[in-house]
Amino acid sequence: MSTNEASAGYLLGDVSNGAADLLKSYVDHLVALNRVPKTIRTHISRIKRFLAFAGEHGVTHPSGVTQPLMLEYQRHLPEYVNKDGAGNSPTFQNQHMTVLVSFYSYLKQAGHLAHNPAMEVTYAKQPQRLPKAVLSHPEMTKLLRQPDISTVLGFRDRTIMELLYSTGIRRQELLSLDLQDVDVETGLIMVRQGKGGKDRIVPVACRYLQSYLDGVRIEVLKHCPDPLTPALFPSTRTGRLRRNALAELIAKYARKARLHKTITPHTFRHTCATALVRNNAGIRHVQEMLGHAQLSTTQEYVRLTINDLKEAHSRFHPREKDHE
Repeated sequence: MSTNEASAGYLLGDVSNGAADLLKSYVDHLVALNRVPKTIRTHISRIKRFLAFAGEHGVTHPSGVTQPLMLEYQRHLPEYVNKDGAGNSPTFQNQHMTVLVSFYSYLKQAGHLAHNPAMEVTYAKQPQRLPKAVLSHPEMTKLLRQPDISTVLGFRDRTIMELLYSTGIRRQELLSLDLQDVDVETGLIMVRQGKGGKDRIVPVACRYLQSYLDGVRIEVLKHCPDPLTPALFPSTRTGRLRRNALAELIAKYARKARLHKTITPHTFRHTCATALVRNNAGIRHVQEMLGHAQLSTTQEYVRLTINDLKEAHSRFHPREKDHE
């Protein structure tokens, strides 16, 4: 991704020339750090939102921002009404402030500004939340059995769900897989340009994958508008299965299984991680497999299993039932 490609669509617009120059410089910095286009767009969008706020307070250039104005913006963020008509969460607030800290730290280090008004930013306390919609082993087994594997698309769908559950990869990571990324013989897949632009190797245990590659995928390609697509999972409508189509097929099988939970492609990731932790997988190994940048993200699954243990203890330990 070149700097011109990164900046063309969303940098030049509702900011002053001086601010646009600094934003372009920051984009250069993010590109040099190999940040993916989506991350760069998110950073610029959040910076422009802050600059619009600063403009409402009479500050028309990033160099005019003071620490009190930065703190005022932080106080404003919870009041900003989101698309659901509610105030924004501490996580939302911290995500925005992290971008501003990064932006102004860069400007100071690069010599564009003499001071860093974001230097004293402190972050809002975020509530600890456990992963949503983790399926039990019987629930996952029931869900996996829903596709009709006697049909070509049913077999493809079963392979998709087995792969999601086996590897815990993200939805977009699965959709981006090509044939060359899968090595059935070694039981490994290569996830390219995952979150944060990082590649990683993930073990896979999917007994449907070999049969899918041996014949089923070829049958899918006969009905594909792009029969030469390298996509591991082509679609009969597009060359590569799309995000919405994947979400729809997961939702269809969840309804068919009559599971009274909100099940999405990410549910497989949560369930895979929880199963690994429950079966005593090393937390560092789970972190590497899932591609978590921070160990604290992986530790959420440890907290989940501890809660399960406490619940089981309260239900089954005899002293929990004594009232003496």
